[in-house]
Amino acid sequence: MRARVIPGVSVEVVKEIVPQSLYPSGIVGLVGTAAKGQNVKIKGFTSYREIKTEYGEPENGTLVKEAKLAFQNGVFQVFAVKVGGPAGGAAVANLKAEKKPNKNIIKLVSQREGEEGNSLRTHVTKGGTQNYVTLEVLDETHPERTETHGDLVMDPSSERYLVNIINTNSRLVKAEAIGEPALETPPMEQDVRFEGGKAGKPDIKNYEQALEQLELEPNIDVVYGCDEGDPQIHNLVKAHCENMSTSSEAGALGPRMGIGSVAKGDTIEDIVRKNQIVSDRFILVAPNGFAAAVAGLISKLNYFESPTFKPLNLVESFEDRLTPTQQMKLLESGVIPIDLIRGRGVVVVKGITSSKEQISVQRVADRGIRGVKNIADNFIGALNNARGRMALRERITEFFVAMEKEGSIVPSTDGTKPAYLVDVYSTQDDFSKGIVRVDIGVRPVRAMDYIYTTINVQAF
Repeated sequence: MRARVIPGVSVEVVKEIVPQSLYPSGIVGLVGTAAKGQNVKIKGFTSYREIKTEYGEPENGTLVKEAKLAFQNGVFQVFAVKVGGPAGGAAVANLKAEKKPNKNIIKLVSQREGEEGNSLRTHVTKGGTQNYVTLEVLDETHPERTETHGDLVMDPSSERYLVNIINTNSRLVKAEAIGEPALETPPMEQDVRFEGGKAGKPDIKNYEQALEQLELEPNIDVVYGCDEGDPQIHNLVKAHCENMSTSSEAGALGPRMGIGSVAKGDTIEDIVRKNQIVSDRFILVAPNGFAAAVAGLISKLNYFESPTFKPLNLVESFEDRLTPTQQMKLLESGVIPIDLIRGRGVVVVKGITSSKEQISVQRVADRGIRGVKNIADNFIGALNNARGRMALRERITEFFVAMEKEGSIVPSTDGTKPAYLVDVYSTQDDFSKGIVRVDIGVRPVRAMDYIYTTINVQAF
């Protein structure tokens, strides 16, 4: 501050660093197949109606069908990525002749891959001169890309030959003449939708591309590969979650947990044999058809609540009940069984990860990661003195005090160990390198899954 010469009062305003509130937990990332919509493009949705409008009916893919279950079970928000497979066939529209309405004279082929071409339509109208036509190509998913090609004829020797004009100027379709062109027979007025575009089954590379899109949204905390029972896909989801949860120079990008479903028709022995994933960040659900409901349930619960014995909302009746012996085999293999319990409905038998850790414990740890990063980001460049480091420690302590009040972290039952420990420091060597270290210890609350009762019977 510059020294004053004339007596008076100098006021300095110092803005206190206040971190932003954390985004609500319970955001689910979905990757799956769909009838329409753009491939490998992340989009956010807050209702089932929105995602159905974007990707089509639930019967035509896994993405919409599983999103429906997730929303029915209380998901707060969904970020979806459509997984596109290799093109299995291009969409086509055939144009009829004016004088022979039963004859195809022009074949238009979509330049968009696979199912995406089915969103195209072509509209043919008569031109101002005899035998001339105007051809319009509309993209229903992107109306701004509509193309209009006017003054077209069927004479191959003309500069306005329909096939040549379309193939030279159109970015949406290619044109082919069917048979010998009849010079006096232009296409009739017609409105034709493109059909037949198909996508092949997505492969590992397609799922990798889709999961990369989920990296763009750091607030996602649950990731589900929709109705995919392939262990290779499960490993991709697990690796994605571990990569996003690992601290780097910039801090954890967005800690999250993955969910997978067993394959349809798998026996208990098949499930146990295939399940080779042991991770705190992956959850496998059995039988088939319930993983999306579990994802929705987890997102609805407070991050410190266990899904154990919590009911699921299902539309279809529950038929694939597991015996206690089968449930034990699944739990011993780190797989969550779903069962029907009288008086409680369809429930999650035990909320564990594939490493047999409680899901709620891992989510508490993730909440701590997000909170500390959210606070520490605001202090970068402001820790070059003890006062700044003390302020950082106070902010982190406030955050963990709030977690303790919520009941997500707890002291030891004998009261000798606190719910958390926080230390912020910088050694002389660290200080010379611009490094400040934060050591934290927390005790996440554990779900009380077992009740042991002793009954003392006294005979008189």
